[in-house]
Amino acid sequence: MKKLNQIFAVVPDCHNSSGYYRLLWSRHIYEGLRPWVKRLIVPDHIDFSWARQGHGIDLTPYAPNRAKVSEQLQGQIRAAHQSHGLDAVISYCFAFDLDLQVVQETVRAGIPWVNFFCDSTQMFEKVEALARAVSLNWFPESAAIRNYQALGVPYLCQPYALNPEFLPDLTSLDSARGVGFIGLPTTNRITQLGWLRCFGCPVDIRGHGWVGEGQDPFYNPVSRSKRFWRSLFVPGLLEKILRRAFWPWVVKRAQGPLSDEAFGEFVRAHRVILGLNQGINAQGRLASYLKFRDVEFPGYGCCYLTEHNADVEAAFEVGQEILTYRNMWEAAEQLRCVRREPHLASKIGQAGRQRVLATHTWEVRLKQLAAKL
Repeated sequence: MKKLNQIFAVVPDCHNSSGYYRLLWSRHIYEGLRPWVKRLIVPDHIDFSWARQGHGIDLTPYAPNRAKVSEQLQGQIRAAHQSHGLDAVISYCFAFDLDLQVVQETVRAGIPWVNFFCDSTQMFEKVEALARAVSLNWFPESAAIRNYQALGVPYLCQPYALNPEFLPDLTSLDSARGVGFIGLPTTNRITQLGWLRCFGCPVDIRGHGWVGEGQDPFYNPVSRSKRFWRSLFVPGLLEKILRRAFWPWVVKRAQGPLSDEAFGEFVRAHRVILGLNQGINAQGRLASYLKFRDVEFPGYGCCYLTEHNADVEAAFEVGQEILTYRNMWEAAEQLRCVRREPHLASKIGQAGRQRVLATHTWEVRLKQLAAKL
């Protein structure tokens, strides 16, 4: 098996001028790869900010930007291969991020191209064209296997690879505080947090969009009267009413985003960190799927409680390294159990951390990618 020692990595989020994912992927992909390869080359002076303006935005007007970036990228990959001899290109790209001829020329030159994509159940259409061109598709959701099998393309279904350098031990050893959550106020999260409050498990909340930023999670440009009549004929009316009722109750426990230093203090101060990992799937329904946080928080040594799905179960030993729930009543039961037996929090947290550091790092993933290639 040939080792992947000379790598060219392409992560457009890292070449944006701002944004949460710029720092996250730089830490866990670029810096995560660096210790495990002889040479890591990343794009130089390439601006991908045009491609990272949020989901649902028409990028067609940015085709000239894509052409320019693609030409720059192709030249840099070609120069790196001539100078060092590349073993692979590893990217985290959407299909519109670059002209596919860049991938095709790279593969024809004998350089395998691996593309990672972590929304294959939610937004497969954004990667489908690229999936047909690369040498290997890597994704964490087993529910998306059928999408890649339908294309007849090579794939590796494995969780994210994390960088241990950015996983300090934040195990809660002696905390009187209960459960904390870090994330945005999506509508389904408001409902879930409201139910936990009803079941006697209030959650301390931190993150963007909860307070003081002028954001309304219920904002809708359609007039109230039209929304009212429309809501009478669509499913989910009761949930919408509950969500509105829960909001003032939930937001009382919420504060703004955390700095790096405050993040560690917040995590360590709570006995359990809650994961709310639902997203809207291709059929427009809420579904639980493996998110980055489902590997990241166990890596910190947290006692982490998240919604159960097949990929969480495959990545960890449930009940020993991580806790899961299938509904909010079960989540409350898990929290009450930890409240009665607080020593479980540190035991589960440390076991989860050991699993991440042993299994979900670039050292391990590079070997799996090389074997597949």
